[in-house]
Amino acid sequence: MNLRSFSFLISGLAFFVHAPGSLRAQPALAPGEVLIERTVLPDAHASSFAFGLPGGINFCYDPVRGGVNYAWTGGFLDLTNVRPGPGKLIKPAQLLGPIVARESGPAPLRRGDPAHIPVIEFKGYTLRSDSVELRYTLDDTPVREEIAALSDGSGLRRTFRFDRSGTDAKWFYVTAGQPATTLTAAASGALVLITRFTPTSPATTAPKP
Repeated sequence: MNLRSFSFLISGLAFFVHAPGSLRAQPALAPGEVLIERTVLPDAHASSFAFGLPGGINFCYDPVRGGVNYAWTGGFLDLTNVRPGPGKLIKPAQLLGPIVARESGPAPLRRGDPAHIPVIEFKGYTLRSDSVELRYTLDDTPVREEIAALSDGSGLRRTFRFDRSGTDAKWFYVTAGQPATTLTAAASGALVLITRFTPTSPATTAPKP
């Protein structure tokens, strides 16, 4: 089965077949493979996504709040807690590496007014060779967000694209405890946000135009 593109209608299914007794999802071994699990994750709404990018860069995307809750490096997931067997309590999957970036707060991507919290509707995603494209609407404005690892593995590059209805206003990225970040357009016209990894004080910044 081709893992490059799945619609949201089937995204709640398991995408990896594990051998009996083996519930540990391994990290991507080379460029050209992106891992995904939609499961119970720590500090995230139910059915959030775990994505594993090439090079051992992983992140949790929460479609309810519409943002990357955290990123971690190293291995992917240990799913033993999620599939404990009959009669046992289901617990969040274990991350197989340290968290290196974290954010919180509702609907971080905002249009026009950074204080306005938009209505988010998740539409689906596409797996690419070294990135993930997420599709959703904010107050009915379509958004395509592509998330990839920086070439040196020091963070995530998040690229936001809109149709005409989304190109005529300022866009902001707002997370709890941080001032609003004004997004600036790259040469392609898309908006770019860089999330740098640090174990203690992750920062989300917009690159200089």
